[in-house]
Amino acid sequence: MTLKLLGSVTEILEKTKEVTGKDIRFVERNDLSTYAVVKPARAHMPAHIIFHKKDPGDVINHLLAHECGHLLRIFSVPPDKRLIPRTNDQIKLKALTDIEPDVNRLSSSLPFQRLAEIVNMWYIGTIRQLTNFPPDIMIEKWIYDEYPELRPYQSLTINKQYKESVQGLSKRVAEITPRKILNVSNTMNYALFLILGTHFGVDYLGGYRNSRYSDKGEELASITQDYLNNYEGDIQMINKWSQFLELSHWFTWADFEDVPKNYEQIL
Repeated sequence: MTLKLLGSVTEILEKTKEVTGKDIRFVERNDLSTYAVVKPARAHMPAHIIFHKKDPGDVINHLLAHECGHLLRIFSVPPDKRLIPRTNDQIKLKALTDIEPDVNRLSSSLPFQRLAEIVNMWYIGTIRQLTNFPPDIMIEKWIYDEYPELRPYQSLTINKQYKESVQGLSKRVAEITPRKILNVSNTMNYALFLILGTHFGVDYLGGYRNSRYSDKGEELASITQDYLNNYEGDIQMINKWSQFLELSHWFTWADFEDVPKNYEQIL
């Protein structure tokens, strides 16, 4: 299948190939949980891999631009400065002591296997949110400023993200989610939507505005204003967020090339 892409996206893809020195290979995968996933190429790989659904729709234009933004930032620094978030069983066990009382409370109402799956989902989801949101903010600003053609598709994506995120404010989610997970996730959401809404001239806060996460969210957004706009700055800001949210012990940094042998198949 040939993806129908806007001129702006084609331009971004070509720029990404030039800057990274790697080709881009498109692979159709209909088992994705999202429209598209990008696997950045390591040294032994001739191309970045973009997995996409059969019919991703026009929103693929914004998604590809966004993922290329990550590639451009990573490959703009020397190889020795390309660090990626990493965890292991030891780090995970230490991190999960933060939510142990909540997990113990839930253990009386959920089968062990199901509870283990949910806890792992909370843990991985929190790390992904923490390590993605700071660069996401800068990439979305870049797309908005440099590629006006993509703004309608960008708006669709951000609105969808907001609708999914605001579910974290519901009473039901609060009842079954560890307090720490709930607090840090909603604080990060508040900061993201405040910063992007301010930049785009759109009110993305909605239900977050009068929530109990507003004060911490405002403070986190304020911290994010002092941003060195490159990949080194991404790492610095992620570390600032992790310190503010008391999540520094939830992950570590590893070399960009330190990936499993089956990296190309992992989604």
